[in-house]
Amino acid sequence: MEHDRPDLGARGVVALLTPAENPTAEPELSLLLPPDVNLLTARMYAPASEMSARLRAYETRLEEWLAPFGDAPLDAVAFACTGSTYLLGPSRRRPEALERRHGPCPVVCAADALKDGLQSLRAQRITLVSPYPSALTEAAQDHWRAAGYDVAAVIQSPLAHGATHPIYGQTAATLLTGLRQGLKAGVADAVIVMGTGAPSLAALAVASEETDIPILSSNLATAWSVARHLGLEERPLITDWLAPDAPWRERLWSRFPAVHARLKSA
Repeated sequence: MEHDRPDLGARGVVALLTPAENPTAEPELSLLLPPDVNLLTARMYAPASEMSARLRAYETRLEEWLAPFGDAPLDAVAFACTGSTYLLGPSRRRPEALERRHGPCPVVCAADALKDGLQSLRAQRITLVSPYPSALTEAAQDHWRAAGYDVAAVIQSPLAHGATHPIYGQTAATLLTGLRQGLKAGVADAVIVMGTGAPSLAALAVASEETDIPILSSNLATAWSVARHLGLEERPLITDWLAPDAPWRERLWSRFPAVHARLKSA
């Protein structure tokens, strides 16, 4: 990070690429990232009517989504759309960095960040909690099995009807129910609640206080991986980010007290 640092972003400036209608990635990553890291957002808009077509467009057009940032002094790009990776499969090799005027800018992909988190935990047997429609859930299972993981169980969170996108209509309470089911489903080294657009951080915060099994979410893993790329080593291990005293927990409940109140009675 040799270029001039802006006052609001003295430790890093991160470009967040997220689907246009995603209501969750931006607030959750803002809470998760350490102080003095600035998060700038671009919303990826692909007008295709089919969700699968939109998801494929997101990951294959990274340079296009980054163009509106111009010459902003970016230190990392966070690609917050795991569904794209699950659909495209391992044959798609996204760039590890994108060229910028200040030099190469690393790309942190949410699905890869989850994989790095599982490796950090030395986890091999996992349980998936899915907010996705069935076809995308199956693609996600295939992804994790192809990556060498034993998928012990898959918990399907009930799909939200009437929402523009079934993932974005999920609630923290519904995801908390799915997490609790996943924790009881069988012995696993870790549980993943999938989807950057599902409001999983609050559910993770509550469920993680009820178990010793590590729980990862796409947004938590992405923020952890971004912090590693930026060299912010105060809490370098994924277990530090899952700890009861992890700083994001206080920030979460302070900023969104209403969801805390709802989950306390769930």
